[in-house]
Amino acid sequence: MNTQSMWLETMLDLSRQPVGIRFLYNDELYNRCETAEASAPLPYCLAVKNASFGTACKLNIKKMACLAGARALGVLKFEQYIVNNNDIASGHRSYQMGLYANYAISHQVAKDMVYCQHQVQGIEIKPLSLYTESHPDVVIIIANSLNMMRIVQGYAYHFGQLKNTKVTGNQAICQECTSYPFERDQVNFSFLCSGTRHVAKWREEEIGIGIPFHYLDKIIDGICQTANPMASNKAKKLILAKAAKLGLSNRIDIKLGNNYYTGGYGTLEYHRRKNNQIMK
Repeated sequence: MNTQSMWLETMLDLSRQPVGIRFLYNDELYNRCETAEASAPLPYCLAVKNASFGTACKLNIKKMACLAGARALGVLKFEQYIVNNNDIASGHRSYQMGLYANYAISHQVAKDMVYCQHQVQGIEIKPLSLYTESHPDVVIIIANSLNMMRIVQGYAYHFGQLKNTKVTGNQAICQECTSYPFERDQVNFSFLCSGTRHVAKWREEEIGIGIPFHYLDKIIDGICQTANPMASNKAKKLILAKAAKLGLSNRIDIKLGNNYYTGGYGTLEYHRRKNNQIMK
């Protein structure tokens, strides 16, 4: 297990493993990559789900069973497009599918979609913990809203407010969690999309986040630094138990009964009485 995975497992209550995505730029890198090629074609988002449960794979265009995802990630070459590119880029196809109220809105959505601007041979998709000899380009975490809150608090500790998020509920894993974070160097949320919820069978309460890898160490440090003011005693006890199991007890300083919000809520009169008692 690499360091980032160990700390994420300790500080968060995740039911899935974080997943690392690495672009394999050409034939040489693809063939040199030791991760096994998928035995049968599958959608990119399903490969991400499989990796969140420990099953790694690499995909090229012959093994990708979702062309929209292949297009977003730069695996599908322009000359391989099955659907007229103008129908996609203009938003006309999405409008015809009934995704937006009118063509003007659909056109704006299509224009704002951010796809990878490279052409690559394939993609390596595996648990973050397995990246020991190389590092991924993007890390995807699928979790509930409580864990997402802690990730954002960790981000905000070092970088301030998370801005410029881009969400439509379409092309969730491929665009919102991968190509947009990669192309814009931007952490981004996704409430997932109907397609991936159908194909990958995510839990109803799960949402996603895509993180450019080079942000991850700072975000993890921020999660650690904000544990005392932000986390509940229940969460802190779980952190302490996992830290002991992973041999990290001497590297964290968790204080039970210490947060910013206990006793922080009440009327103006309540706080006046409280302040008077403190002054006495």
